[in-house]
Amino acid sequence: MGLNTNISTFGRHLRRAVLASVLLMPLPALAQADAPSESAMVNLVRALVKQGALDADVGSALILQAEAEAAQARAANQRSVSSELPPAPNGAIRVPYIPETVRAQIKDELRNEVMKEARVERWAAPDQAAPDWTRRIKLHGDVRVRSQSELYARTNSNEIIDFATINALSPYGIDDPRLLLPILNARNDRWNNLRLRARLGVEATIATGVTAGITIATGENEGPISTNASLGGGFFKRDLWLDKAWLKVAPVSWGNVTFGRFENPFSSSDLLYDKDVNLDGIAADINSGTMLGEDISIAARGGAFPLDFGSPSAPLFEFDKIDTPQKYLFAGEIEASAKFGDISVRLGAGYHMFKNLQGELSTPCRVETDSFCSTDFLQPAFLTKGNTLSPLRQIVTVNPNADLPQLVGYTFKYNILDVNASVNVPITDNIEVTLAGSYVKNLGFDEADICRNGLLGRPYNNNAAGGGIFCAAVDPAEFVGGDTGYRFEAILGRKNIEKAGEWNVLAGYRYLESDAVLDALTDSDFHLGGTNSKGYFVGVNYGLYDGVFVGTRWMSANEVSGPPLSIDVLQVDLVAKF
Repeated sequence: MGLNTNISTFGRHLRRAVLASVLLMPLPALAQADAPSESAMVNLVRALVKQGALDADVGSALILQAEAEAAQARAANQRSVSSELPPAPNGAIRVPYIPETVRAQIKDELRNEVMKEARVERWAAPDQAAPDWTRRIKLHGDVRVRSQSELYARTNSNEIIDFATINALSPYGIDDPRLLLPILNARNDRWNNLRLRARLGVEATIATGVTAGITIATGENEGPISTNASLGGGFFKRDLWLDKAWLKVAPVSWGNVTFGRFENPFSSSDLLYDKDVNLDGIAADINSGTMLGEDISIAARGGAFPLDFGSPSAPLFEFDKIDTPQKYLFAGEIEASAKFGDISVRLGAGYHMFKNLQGELSTPCRVETDSFCSTDFLQPAFLTKGNTLSPLRQIVTVNPNADLPQLVGYTFKYNILDVNASVNVPITDNIEVTLAGSYVKNLGFDEADICRNGLLGRPYNNNAAGGGIFCAAVDPAEFVGGDTGYRFEAILGRKNIEKAGEWNVLAGYRYLESDAVLDALTDSDFHLGGTNSKGYFVGVNYGLYDGVFVGTRWMSANEVSGPPLSIDVLQVDLVAKF
């Protein structure tokens, strides 16, 4: 926008404002030509020049123009008054009377009108106060400092194998009696472990209907379920990871498609996915908009999310390569929501199919000569605890002293039905009651899969204590795992704390059998992560300032089946969001 256009546009408003200001100006001010102007608009020009939003030359030109037009207005007013009244005494200036309330109303209306158009047309700053691209970018983030205490029952088993560590160290001689197996801590309490989470994101509007975003976050490792970083450790610096990077295209108001790495688009609870889990791939979302009215909405979501594209050069040290299948998550969901007065109701149902994750026993593999066994690619990328695991390698050797490097894989398929619902009931302006529940069932679970690979492929865990071994011809072990989970929660107060003085209290219960979901993706806090857990949780949160709140949560959990493992977790958080 050019300089002349700025002067013309601003002057149009200024002429009206100055005319009104002259009429509203007290008599002493009219008599003192050199006194500071009492016109709000003239003072506005001077303020804009002083702050650098308006060039001094432009400001001077506007003031001169305003003064000239003000003089004309005074002269015209005097001529109008003189034609109806007798001449005023020498030295006196006659002006029409305007009530104080009318003068104040005119001032407010002019000020609001001019400033509104200044913001829209940006004529207050010839070169604009900031580049256009800055208005298309939003920053957001949060910082959380947590104290976490982990308390174990003294009656817990101290012989629970740490399969997550075995998986991370694989191949590992889990079948070699000469090697010690990593064991989970199950009896030693850990008090006041300090942890930090920091996230910083940027979101940009690229064009109409096109947005993109990037988020970086802390984290101990590249695992999918936590962005916590433990404090201590000799004051070492902490790692930052690319947590999200996405591009969203919304060609219509009722639908969009997201590409890249983005937050979980489904309404599932933390039974299925931890709150920190983000998905890679493509997701689409369509909704009914206002077709069903303002109070009813139906949405459908779905996507394809790659878990592992497979190795292009396996086996690495052999001439003949094998085709490793790609691992995928295919998921879809339908969600309906409605409002009945102030009451909001939501119901969602989804299906999450994990493709090519189930383990298979390899063809006979000579570990002295083979660098790769035929099913090594089925090793899970990440484990915590709870899922039933079986060997992947069928190791053969003629050397009784040979190493037995083994890999583990999932015994069952994971095709998960997820049903969840919530009801929100406002009590007062600041208090509401939210009730939420969810149910999951692994429809891919088939207990017959336990022995589908025979005695050599029998599972390592989730067998009844004191029994035999799985798949044995005589007195086989009993399987004690399961495929079902559920959760319910009640919140009183503000569900999401945003302002000072807001609060909530919450309580709930959850139950999750060993193979209801993937232990690698479920909530990482309750029972310190994984499946095969049940128990209750309570919590309270309070807003200290706008964007800052303090909260605490107590989670008490036991095992559903198998060796005793009771873990209580106390968390105290201080969170700031911006």
